[in-house]
Amino acid sequence: MIPQIPVNKFLEHVEARAWTDAEKELDIIRQKSDNSQWSRGYVKALEGLMLTYRTNDDKYIFLPRVLATRTEDTISNLKKEFSEFALNELHGEYDRGYFKALDDYFTLLGSVKNQQTPAETRPPQQATLDKPTTSTDQGK
Repeated sequence: MIPQIPVNKFLEHVEARAWTDAEKELDIIRQKSDNSQWSRGYVKALEGLMLTYRTNDDKYIFLPRVLATRTEDTISNLKKEFSEFALNELHGEYDRGYFKALDDYFTLLGSVKNQQTPAETRPPQQATLDKPTTSTDQGK
């Protein structure tokens, strides 16, 4: 089985484009994973994610193009699709491991997107010397 903590760290490093740290976590994942078809598919997907973002080659353009806008709908739809593939027994073990890694990546993207949403709203109005703010404590 694949250890989840190094996977989460790996995905965060890939998202932050911290390649050296991502490679270190990927090495840990490789060492701790068993040699099952599922695990090999999972690790191969992680390698592919890093390769996709690390190179600017058009050969690996699908995810960067799809994620260019990173809307919640796009992330949610892709996560749902990869999750269904990962659970579908019509796919082989290798493929289900591969799709599970992509599902985990989109889970991370969804949580990052949700954390950024409040920050994207307008900040509260700042007080300046020439413009007082409305406060419930002003009359005290």
